[in-house]
Amino acid sequence: METENESGTEQENYSRLVSSVIHEYDIIDEHSAAKSEGSSNEDAKSRDSSQDDVALPRVNCPEKIIICLDMSTEMDKVSFRSRSGDKWTPMKLVRRALSFYLHSKQKMNKNHQFALVHLFDKASWVKDFTGNIKSVMNALDDLSETVELQSFNATSLFDLIHQCVPLPEVEGDMTILPPPYIVRMLFIYGRSNGQIEFQNKESFRQLDSSPYFFFDALYVHEPQSEENKCEEIFDRLCDFDEKGMSYIFEAARNPTRLYDQMAQLLAHPLQRPLQGEVSYRLHNVADLTDT
Repeated sequence: METENESGTEQENYSRLVSSVIHEYDIIDEHSAAKSEGSSNEDAKSRDSSQDDVALPRVNCPEKIIICLDMSTEMDKVSFRSRSGDKWTPMKLVRRALSFYLHSKQKMNKNHQFALVHLFDKASWVKDFTGNIKSVMNALDDLSETVELQSFNATSLFDLIHQCVPLPEVEGDMTILPPPYIVRMLFIYGRSNGQIEFQNKESFRQLDSSPYFFFDALYVHEPQSEENKCEEIFDRLCDFDEKGMSYIFEAARNPTRLYDQMAQLLAHPLQRPLQGEVSYRLHNVADLTDT
């Protein structure tokens, strides 16, 4: 049984983490950021046009979230730097962002569950679904060493998930009755040259045919250049979004951008708008009182 001191210590650690996230500032290449943002918006608009017309209940039902984490050595190379001079590897930064994400999701719904999959050349199931955040964080802290990898076999990932994760079913009017849970993949990929191979799509088709299956992605990479394949890899990730319901992000050497994108992934897939329709801005209090 957790003591009051242990609970207080955990809350204090969480508060420090949130504070460090809020005050994290980074160096931004304005030209590259604008170009990347424009490209992402165009991709999002093209995906949005293909969404299904089925109106599902907009409820915060439990999520079964599968964290698919890249284990290539590129995740251990320093590529992020803050204005304060701190240097971060993609792996360390992603783990910090995941800690914020997991604690926040649990506060939104204590029935959310999380599983962990490692991405080598093929996918490997590491930890089964649990609502124990401390257990998930321990699994993230006990990561095996990264490996020099090139391509990734995406078929192995969808085959694994199709085998291990049953999709929910709803008997009755699915526009009224909420599902017992939804399944969401959170695909975190960090290779700038390792292409994603996708040959046999049978398992993906079966998973994606369910309105309660969602694929989200966060692509952490080096700045795009002629010497890498970042654009091709990002395009491949967009190809997985056949329903137009995914949130697909990319970040290069920009800590705040990565934290911001992870925060956007907190939104429940049944309640969030389409990615191309998302708009975040602060309203003037006077403007709100006048309306």
